[in-house]
Amino acid sequence: MLARRGFWAGLVTVVVAGSAVVVNQASADTSLDLKKWYVLVNRNSGKVLDDSAFAKNDGAAVAQWTRTGRANQQWRFVDAGDGYYRLQNRNSGKVLDDFGWSKTAGSDIVQWKDLNAANQQFKLAKSPNGNVRLINRFSGMAVGVRNAAKTNGGGVVQDRDRGAAHQQWKLVPAGSVGTRPSSPSSPTPSSPSPSSPTPANGSSTKSFMGSNRVLIGGSMSEASANAAPFDVRYAYIHSQPAPSSAAYTASRCKDEWSGWWGCWGGNTTAPGNQVTWQDSVAAKATYQGKSRPQKYLWTWYSLRDLGDAAGEGDGPGEVKAINRLDLLTRYLNDYRFFLQKIGTSHDLVDLEPDFWGFARSLGNLHQVPAQVTGANPTDCGSQENSAAGLSRCLISMAHKYAPNTAVGLHLSCFDWESNLQKCVKDYADLGASNADFLATDVSDRDAGWYAQPAHGGSDHFWNDQKAAASLKFWKTMAESVGKPVVLWQIPVGNMAGNNTPGHFKDDKVDWFFGHMDQVANAHIAGLLFGAGWSEQTTPESDGGNLIRKTIAYYNSGGTALK
Repeated sequence: MLARRGFWAGLVTVVVAGSAVVVNQASADTSLDLKKWYVLVNRNSGKVLDDSAFAKNDGAAVAQWTRTGRANQQWRFVDAGDGYYRLQNRNSGKVLDDFGWSKTAGSDIVQWKDLNAANQQFKLAKSPNGNVRLINRFSGMAVGVRNAAKTNGGGVVQDRDRGAAHQQWKLVPAGSVGTRPSSPSSPTPSSPSPSSPTPANGSSTKSFMGSNRVLIGGSMSEASANAAPFDVRYAYIHSQPAPSSAAYTASRCKDEWSGWWGCWGGNTTAPGNQVTWQDSVAAKATYQGKSRPQKYLWTWYSLRDLGDAAGEGDGPGEVKAINRLDLLTRYLNDYRFFLQKIGTSHDLVDLEPDFWGFARSLGNLHQVPAQVTGANPTDCGSQENSAAGLSRCLISMAHKYAPNTAVGLHLSCFDWESNLQKCVKDYADLGASNADFLATDVSDRDAGWYAQPAHGGSDHFWNDQKAAASLKFWKTMAESVGKPVVLWQIPVGNMAGNNTPGHFKDDKVDWFFGHMDQVANAHIAGLLFGAGWSEQTTPESDGGNLIRKTIAYYNSGGTALK
């Protein structure tokens, strides 16, 4: 038997026949057996370390989840020498990994093939009551749960070692290496995943933006917003970056800055007033004479404009703009200013509709070049110089500068009907599991508009078959990243309309409110209605249909998230 000094005072590591036992000399409660599988229970939440959705790909998300006993929640410790270990998942065979060799607080812990690299090695630091902290060898940071969340699906990240409860884990033996797990190691239709419903009694323990019910909202006037108990309003932020860095510190806008979103209010307002004013209006919303604050969803849609600045316009060509250091620097500075204007508001941000679809069309997202580290070394210096690195940079910046805001990648899978698995893989590569939700649009125009011969005469009305296909897609994506979906830009058309501008027919308002259980079962957390083009029906021109259905929905108690 060989005994060597351990990695904290009062602890020794004893190697016996190839197995190492870590012994606390003050207490023998904490032990480590290299021949056993362990479940790691978080001290703060009581949830366990989980290979999300039974994923087996490099870069797959790691989250916390209610203990199920399945193989995706079991980990073995592989000796890496010098008191460090790799943690290998029983389902995937991958090991815990400090993604991208990051030293940034709040960056992701994922799974990756075992390279025995320093960013995959962890030491066990003693904590109270038999818990341990996992300290990464490369970054020196501790593994914990993002924002100390206690909900299923809470992301696992690294941060400065504070000894906090959400950074402490209890090692619970789950079986011997070489034995079969007690339950299947691959998901079945009934197996849990980060977005699957947990209660058996029909009540919901899920929560999104402070609500356990599906949120309702849209793009509408002040009068409409106060005419029903809406939860969310939305608006676009859509322009090229500020023409001058002086705009970020100016006390008033200048006329020559009026094309920039920060000065849409004119030269009598401070830069960024577009955000601060609309947030304040939503916070003062009322319903039936009583205060009922609303949240704002901002659709950040500025890479389209960056493509114009690069002379590339719309489409895959605009992706070239992110590989220009000058343009991406301006873009990320503008995005930071936008987030700082949100500040501590409880908003939502929908990141870049269409852009991720254009980037996906160019191949592996890790190989689509972007000047991320050079454009923002302060916030994203450890990120990959690729489209995948840019998406992760945008997510991490949102969490840093707007800590109460939920950030969502826009789901732009133009090929989802023919190649769903590529969509799943690409959004894993984009780091969607690090975001708070996925956003996607249903249609930019009313079905009655599309049905006009002058507009192509195509059929965009829904039926149960079309709806089922879309719901299946959204549910698959929600479960693949462990995050809910927010549907945005749902047409407002009323089937009683006469198919003239402002009064086009559509059946989606009626369908969604008539099938809310199916909506919730697809892990949809919000329905946001509004027009995406001129001439379309709005909440002000639909004859009151959306308002009436929203009132009825809330009078019924709403629909629980699942």
